[in-house]
Amino acid sequence: MLQIDSEFKNLIPPLSSEEKLQLEANLKEFGCLDPLIVWQGENILLDGHNRYEICTREQIPYKIVEIEIGDREAAICWIANHQLGRRNITPEVASYLRGKRYLNLKGDRTGNLKQNSPNGNYFRSVDAAKSLAEQYKVTDRTIRNDALFTEALDTLEQSLGDEVKHSILARNSGLTKKDVLSLAKVADEEGQEVAQKLLSMKQNKSDIVQQIKDKKPVPNPHFVGEVCRITPKADPDLKPFSGCWCIVYQINLHSCGIKTWKVDFETVKPENLERTYGVEENAASRNCDRLRCLANKVHSDYEATYTAVLEVLGKVKNPSSLTQRQERLLTFLEGEY
Repeated sequence: MLQIDSEFKNLIPPLSSEEKLQLEANLKEFGCLDPLIVWQGENILLDGHNRYEICTREQIPYKIVEIEIGDREAAICWIANHQLGRRNITPEVASYLRGKRYLNLKGDRTGNLKQNSPNGNYFRSVDAAKSLAEQYKVTDRTIRNDALFTEALDTLEQSLGDEVKHSILARNSGLTKKDVLSLAKVADEEGQEVAQKLLSMKQNKSDIVQQIKDKKPVPNPHFVGEVCRITPKADPDLKPFSGCWCIVYQINLHSCGIKTWKVDFETVKPENLERTYGVEENAASRNCDRLRCLANKVHSDYEATYTAVLEVLGKVKNPSSLTQRQERLLTFLEGEY
């Protein structure tokens, strides 16, 4: 009998009724083809909670794979990374998982103290937000905002039930992140009853601004795959990337998700993106991937000269058609690593 850890289970987005019925039908017809992942020595399930529940109930045979996990933080890290690697998660789920990782790292002082000095006299404190930002290719501020969102969701789950949390993660609640934060504050300071009333008001709200938006929606002028140039204007997070070219990977109602040579930005306003012309999108995307791969390795190597080269390549006029010298520089760096 496998053990179910409630904290681990809550890190995994629940299936909709339709998805769960389809999973059950597939398991009955084809069997459990993918093994369940279990924490070795602890017998705690890390991945496959829905399959395990259905297989146990319907007496469908299943296999398990045990993996070595050092502690709970490592288990949470594994689950979060495993879920973040899936294509069908919502931006809210990604934010929640990154926030969970940050809160666990931040709460574990020993996890933030690494790398002895040569003489062993002191530890260097590692900024958890910066470390996770580099790993997930977002900004430090995004990680800290993720943590606030995670804490707010957990508060709402305790106060209003897990259905509210799940509906927010599935993008079915109609609540913005700002709504979630304010609702959690009310739940924490004024109690469940007041929070429930506020939730009902927010979900039924149709103010003048929303009516105008519904009647005259302004279409987002960008599209997925488009190559743009970053113009920071009043956004301080974008200033270090002024003039960099980027790839639009997600279109939101009033913002875009973009990928640069170094990090991703989940919500960039359309006015911060300048259209480029004469750029072949697929070739630019391939070159972006090449630079991203190198950026990770060069950063780990702390090679300032190579980083400077990547920064220059991140601002070239036509990222889809590098000059001969630019291509030689990029090929040389790829050969170095």
